[in-house]
Amino acid sequence: MPASSEVESGRQKPPVPHLPELGTLEVRLKKLMFLRLVLVTTLLLVAAYFEAQQEFLGPVNPLYSLIGATYGLTVVHALWLRFFGRLRALAYAQVVGDLLVVSGIVWVTGETRAGFMLLYPISVLSGSVLLFRTGGMILAGTATGLYASLLAAVRLEFLPAQRLLDVLDAPPETLFYWVFVTGVQCVTVALIGSYLAASLHSVGEQLEEAEEQVADLQELNEAIVSSMHSGLLTADAAGRAIHVNPFGELILGRSAAEIRGKPLERVFDSSALEASALRIRGADASLARIELPYTKPGGEQPRQLGISVWPLSSPSLSAGGHLLAFQDLTEIKRLEDEVRLKEKLAAVGEMAAQLAHEIRNPLGSISGSAQMLLGDARSPQERQLLSIITRESRRLSDALNRFLFEARSSPSVSGPVDIGPVVEQAVTLLRNSPEVGEKRVVEFEMGEGPFVCKADPDQVTQIFWNLARNGLEAMSGGGVLTVRLQRLDSDLALSFHDEGPGFERDVRRQLFEPFRSTRPMGTGLGLAIVYRIVRQHSGDISVRSSPARGTVVEVRLPLLKEAVSA
Repeated sequence: MPASSEVESGRQKPPVPHLPELGTLEVRLKKLMFLRLVLVTTLLLVAAYFEAQQEFLGPVNPLYSLIGATYGLTVVHALWLRFFGRLRALAYAQVVGDLLVVSGIVWVTGETRAGFMLLYPISVLSGSVLLFRTGGMILAGTATGLYASLLAAVRLEFLPAQRLLDVLDAPPETLFYWVFVTGVQCVTVALIGSYLAASLHSVGEQLEEAEEQVADLQELNEAIVSSMHSGLLTADAAGRAIHVNPFGELILGRSAAEIRGKPLERVFDSSALEASALRIRGADASLARIELPYTKPGGEQPRQLGISVWPLSSPSLSAGGHLLAFQDLTEIKRLEDEVRLKEKLAAVGEMAAQLAHEIRNPLGSISGSAQMLLGDARSPQERQLLSIITRESRRLSDALNRFLFEARSSPSVSGPVDIGPVVEQAVTLLRNSPEVGEKRVVEFEMGEGPFVCKADPDQVTQIFWNLARNGLEAMSGGGVLTVRLQRLDSDLALSFHDEGPGFERDVRRQLFEPFRSTRPMGTGLGLAIVYRIVRQHSGDISVRSSPARGTVVEVRLPLLKEAVSA
């Protein structure tokens, strides 16, 4: 099957056993050529030295010819490797060439049982490392055959004896013994070398596989840490930040490079994360969880973070460290506050029903008795006092009815209404009310309409008056109350921005709770009523405030689709 078809089908050929990878074989061939050059150069220097010192070698020209031939073969092998490839054929050619050169050296020097005879098994060993068992056995047979051929050629006088004079006189059994011993040496070396090479190759593959597994696990670990929707931060024993994951960077509004090396109490701006406190929290599971406010760099509103601390052991942290997992709990806390607020509003409704049962009946009796006595009054003073009783009873009854109306669940919201004219009319009335004068001014900004919502105009007006009066009362020393009506995405936004003193975050969280007021004479019901009406209209209300910077209260109601498309 063509290679391209295998790639397209997603299959790969199984690896051939005992065959080295091409890249590894190429490197080994280069090393073999370098080693050959070193040995031949050493032989050349030794031969030249002995020739200069004594004449025991006799004619050395044949040895020099062999050395020159070895240099020439090495050049040929290098060119083959560079331009032709076919590395296995080149490996065979190199080792067979080495065996030919060894045979020539043995013929020239006359070493038939020791000395240069060791080059036969050494060459076979190099071949078995390159070509493993099969190649090693072939080369062992080749070496034995070349040696036997050399002895036979000298014995039969096809070659001059040179220094192999003992070959001419030795009996055939001795020559056979020499060949047998050389063959056994070469085969033994081939088997041992191929076994060691195969073992090393197997160990190398196992190491590569282990490295790939470690790399895959590391990549998987990094992917898991990077994909977590929680912040993860590691710190050393001194409480200095080491690493933070990408989601942690997003929560903190800082990069990992900016955080690295900084103490955690500076990163989170809290003494609860000092080094000593971290050690205590890491050792005690009951103290491992902590919640604290955090403000991003350049951010105005603080976020609520939940942080868990665990001790961390790592080879790179010999003295230990800490692992922090943290989440942004701001939205969760807001929902919890909403639930608590609704529970309190429900309790207020239940209390209002009880008050109605306990107050309205006696109040009706008082009013009825006063009306009956009014008909029998004898003097103007009696009639005046009874009239006051009747009028005040009626006023108290009306106030109680209004309170019950605000405390109980309202009926379903009425049909579509354009909020723009409703707010404009309310602004006109507000500007002519006693609360507005030279010191306190109302400015009104309205975007392009219409602002059609499914709402009750009377309840929208009630929202307006409650929030507008709160804004004017907050500016006791005077200021500008800015009322804005505009579109924000698919909602209308009605906002009130005063220039009052503002208030702290803890006060802001309790604004919509019943009977919570920042004014001495306030009832604490106005904002609770506003909150209930807004939620009944499927809207949302938010407050932004800080000391000395005023307060912005924004009410958002969903626009009808026709108004959005307009």
